[in-house]
Amino acid sequence: MGGLADIVRQARPDVAVTESFGPALDARVQSAQATWRDVKLDPDGFVRHLATRLEPPLAQLDQLHVEDLYLAYGCMEGVPAAHEAFDRAHGAGIDLVISAAGLDPSSGMRARVRERLIIKIGDAPPKIATYAGKGSLGSWVRIFALREGQRLVAQDAQR
Repeated sequence: MGGLADIVRQARPDVAVTESFGPALDARVQSAQATWRDVKLDPDGFVRHLATRLEPPLAQLDQLHVEDLYLAYGCMEGVPAAHEAFDRAHGAGIDLVISAAGLDPSSGMRARVRERLIIKIGDAPPKIATYAGKGSLGSWVRIFALREGQRLVAQDAQR
């Protein structure tokens, strides 16, 4: 074995990596790259990030949304193409949640939610860094948008 699987071994010595894991990992990384073909990421860096999402004792990819993790990692790293892909894939979902919650979509709420979600501010990582890949990124984003929208409205009301 070798390659990307070795990166997982180094990053997560507490997780057992089987012989079949390496080819499966290579295939899933290639699938993520094909899904987000405009988003160019360092595969080694992405795999180190993915390794943090693996559950011990045995490294398994079938429980992770690897393609979604790839996009989230790109956003977390500040890759402009990832931000653009994120907006195309999830912007409408954010708008829907904002409208369904009774918030005014023209109030700049989408931009404020988006900024907190995918833009690094100061030393704090963007909130998308907490996405674990266990559910779809779309669902995770909608839940975040609802909670963040409500938090921002409450914050604005206190001013």
